[in-house]
Amino acid sequence: MGATAAKKWGHDDTKREFKPLKWDGKMAGKERTYGTRADEVDPFFEGKREWSKVKDKILRDYIECYLKTITYRRRPIIIIDAFAGPGRFGDGSEGSPLIICSAIRKTRNRGSGIACLFSDSRAGHREELETCLKEYIHEGIAAKPLDEFTEALSRALEIGKGATLFFYLDPYGIKDLDFETMVQIYGRDTNQSTEVLINFNFRTFMRMSGNWSYNESGSDIAGKVKEAKVETVNGVMGGDYWVGIITDPKLDKVEREDIVVGHYAARVREYFKYTYSIPVKEIEDRGGSVPEDDLAKYHLIFGTRSARAVVYMNDVAINALEPYFNQYKEGLLFDMTPERFRICSLEEIKRAVTSIVEMRPMTRPEIFEAVIPEYFMQRRKKEYRAIIDELTFEEKRLFPDRRTMKQKTRLNDETVLSTKPLTKGEGE
Repeated sequence: MGATAAKKWGHDDTKREFKPLKWDGKMAGKERTYGTRADEVDPFFEGKREWSKVKDKILRDYIECYLKTITYRRRPIIIIDAFAGPGRFGDGSEGSPLIICSAIRKTRNRGSGIACLFSDSRAGHREELETCLKEYIHEGIAAKPLDEFTEALSRALEIGKGATLFFYLDPYGIKDLDFETMVQIYGRDTNQSTEVLINFNFRTFMRMSGNWSYNESGSDIAGKVKEAKVETVNGVMGGDYWVGIITDPKLDKVEREDIVVGHYAARVREYFKYTYSIPVKEIEDRGGSVPEDDLAKYHLIFGTRSARAVVYMNDVAINALEPYFNQYKEGLLFDMTPERFRICSLEEIKRAVTSIVEMRPMTRPEIFEAVIPEYFMQRRKKEYRAIIDELTFEEKRLFPDRRTMKQKTRLNDETVLSTKPLTKGEGE
């Protein structure tokens, strides 16, 4: 790669490494001020809340997994963070831009070129973000923040022809997620790798669709919907299907949330084979009482065409949300996990594994990529590995081709498994 191309895509080995800038509570050399004006920082960024920590953990852990594998496509990679914020919270915590840039810097195989595009509609955010990104801009990893999401989108599609694109979209509401605009991302050439991680805020959806509260009846909500910004919401949701759901008198607050978000994810799934909703929850101190399953703070909508990406995100999401799920078990006499978060039985998973392998012999990674997308956020990959061992060595429902084994009593990722033993004399 020539020097010009290297600079364009953010990879130039001649550049020296920088020590991270220390946060001093100042914004571009002046004291940070919070407020609603365009030249101020939104008060949301005064300190990182617990649910934002969960969301950022998912982003950080997934981006690190993503970059370890996607670089081997030998294609330029562009990560777009279109609602980037000021880059750092008032308590010194890193925001998504620094999380992304830090992950890129740690990536060993940067020869294909990795770069970021950031944007934010608030001048105050852009000013401070540019200061936060100073060292990364100098290295060629990032560019000066753009003014709007649509500008970042157009730029990414323009310079990213033939490149791998990852869009992280975390807007301050949902109105910026107009579905027709999003289709420019979703409808990109399927021969090019494209992934999205979108923050869909259901509580903002509630406000925009009538400002209704959690426990209102379907008829009460129906009256408020008539006064809401229906066309705006239709534009975001990609249709008016949501109206019948939230006004259904048979549904409670949690069911409304699950079904609306599920239908929205289904619209995205029309473009991405694998699309999932990850509920970002928070743990509340209830003084020892049984916790109540409340609405999510956010839903992260993950869309990809890669089964391997699903395997990575599966573990990342479980690890991030485990403390929330554990509160329904730890310190309680019985497991109080809400029905919608209960995992299926071990035997069901075993049947799924054997059914997949029955179709054709497979290696472990192939099994993971076939089964985990069907049972997303049920079990970690290491648990599936243990299940495959049990099916092979204890239950004899899977049979290894011993010619592909390095050790007689241990499977590896090259071991070919089938549901029928080899004929006598083969693979010995």
